[in-house]
Amino acid sequence: MKIILIRHGKTEWNTLNKAAGQVDIPLNEIGIEQAKETKEKLKDTPFDIIITSPLIRAKETANIINEDRNVPIIEDERAIERNLGIYEGMQNSNDIFNEIRYYTKNVPVENGEDCKTYTKRVFEFLDDIIKKYKGKYENILICSHGFFLRSANWYFNGLPDENEEVIRIKNCQVDIYDV
Repeated sequence: MKIILIRHGKTEWNTLNKAAGQVDIPLNEIGIEQAKETKEKLKDTPFDIIITSPLIRAKETANIINEDRNVPIIEDERAIERNLGIYEGMQNSNDIFNEIRYYTKNVPVENGEDCKTYTKRVFEFLDDIIKKYKGKYENILICSHGFFLRSANWYFNGLPDENEEVIRIKNCQVDIYDV
């Protein structure tokens, strides 16, 4: 089985370098085009089901990718972006915002989730999806968010060590993992 992970397309807050977290923001025109380009890139990649975050930017991306396929789409709260608490709406170039991205530093997030808490949630979600669907489906597409894809990378490739480098996840980035 393959897990195909996609980050949603661009939003106005991405353009403004603002941290969205769980703020429900739609795709902008660039994001819609990115989703259409991703749909084209994936035209020869089969998948049996789509699981999407409940946030509109992820759902819009999933729906665009699914336009010609009509595979079932399941909205799952566990695929939602990390709750960034007081940092939602902040410029994501701000030094403290950069610090909260590190798993090894695990900076507390007031009214939100620290990195390790969020990563644990993503790991439990992936464990459940694999247990539930392995042997039932060949490929599952999950449409989610940047922190989700980063945490999923740690799930499949191991947690970072003290030499951690923060990897920036691009809009409509596609990561594929064999399970």
